[in-house]
Amino acid sequence: MRRWLYDNLGLKLLSLLLAALLWAVVLGEQKVEVTVNVPLRFDVPSTLFLVNDPTDTLEVRLRGPKTLVTSVTAREISVDEWPVKLTEGENSVPIREDLIRVPRGIRVVDVSPRRVRVVLERAVEREVEIAPRVEGNPPDGFVVRQVAASPPRVRMVGPASELARVTRVRTLPISVLGHKTSFSTRALLEPVGRLVRVEDGVTIVVQVEIEPKNS
Repeated sequence: MRRWLYDNLGLKLLSLLLAALLWAVVLGEQKVEVTVNVPLRFDVPSTLFLVNDPTDTLEVRLRGPKTLVTSVTAREISVDEWPVKLTEGENSVPIREDLIRVPRGIRVVDVSPRRVRVVLERAVEREVEIAPRVEGNPPDGFVVRQVAASPPRVRMVGPASELARVTRVRTLPISVLGHKTSFSTRALLEPVGRLVRVEDGVTIVVQVEIEPKNS
């Protein structure tokens, strides 16, 4: 151990001296301020939905030696653990300078906004009827007798207030133009809300029955 300590002792001492000199130069530099935009992420529980649009960026004003401050990037800045636990309803989260973690030698002098409003709603599930949507007409002498989806209903999940307004979900248009016989096709669903989604990765098949018109 002692032998390792004294090996290349001169080079080691020189390295320490250069590092100390460099740090002294940095600390003695002119102090400047810069503003960095830092991404803000919300740790929302899986049983809740974020229903408002809070800011996703913080403006952090930094002060320190010019060499350090002008080279710092947003990836080197992080936000500590949130000061409040997010719960259902309206949350007002204070953002303080001491929550921002920055590289050594740099100081946070301001952060904006000072408070972030986060509104959460509980997630609910409900089965909703599928309404197949057809467009166009078969050739003359033929008519669409019946259109049915399989499965007839789909389970959806979303915020309680948004899903309460959904009574049925339509498919994207299915063309019957030129069809003289019955056919089936896979169908996609129209979006029904900003946050409502299909819970199961179910495949929806629409059966279209086409028959000759009764004379």
